[in-house]
This record gives sequence, structure tokens and C-alpha cells, in this order.
Amino acid sequence: MLNPGTLSKSQLKKHFTSYMEDYNTAILPHEKYYTLEAFERRMNAVRAGETLPPDDFGYDAKADLDAHKAKTARKVKTDDSETYLNREQLMELGNVQNERAQVGKMKLLGLDVKQNFGGRMDLSAFE
Repeated sequence: MLNPGTLSKSQLKKHFTSYMEDYNTAILPHEKYYTLEAFERRMNAVRAGETLPPDDFGYDAKADLDAHKAKTARKVKTDDSETYLNREQLMELGNVQNERAQVGKMKLLGLDVKQNFGGRMDLSAFE
């Protein structure tokens, strides 16, 4: 614990800047900033000369990491009913993409490309 009366202005400003940074980012390093009641009980026990209970904060880093991994893990889809397109339509889209890449390369080479090359029309939308 620092006594502000014994510190120079520059040291006091430095310590206050550090505290201000911790306060603004909510990472105050001391336990009293998080659980004041528990800190007061502990300090009263110290002042009374009692033995202190072990520091058990109840935080298990491995369990926290496992829970995070489980929450962010990709779910493997086994059901195709959730997709909008079936396998044939996806294959057709892949072919269209390949043809469009070929058209781009042909244009770079200066070759003449047909207008209907590299695209598909869904005529059911016009009926």
C-alpha cells in the first residue's frame, strides 16, 4: 500500500495512471476490487490473528478452455435437408464457376467468346 504523502508528484501521477488504466479496462489486479465482502472478512481474520483459509477462487482454467472450445467448435452437418440446393445443383454451380474462369482466361488471351458461354438460365422464372 502506498502512502501518497511520501511520494513525489511524478511517482504519484505514474501510479494513478496505472490505476486509471486498470480501472478503465476493468482489470484491477487486487481481489478487493472484485469481492469486497470476502476481502473484508479476510482482512478481519488477519487482524484477529486467525489462520487464513486457502486461496480457492473456484476458477478452473482447463474447464473454461474446454467450455470455450465446445461452444465454438464447428458442428458437423449430417443432414442435407438444411441446404437450399441439392448435390446436382451444387455440381452445376461448380461447372458454371469453372466455365466463367475459362471465359476470363479466354478474354485475356484475346479469343472470341460466345455470349451464352459461362452462364445458365433458369427458364422456370420466366413462365
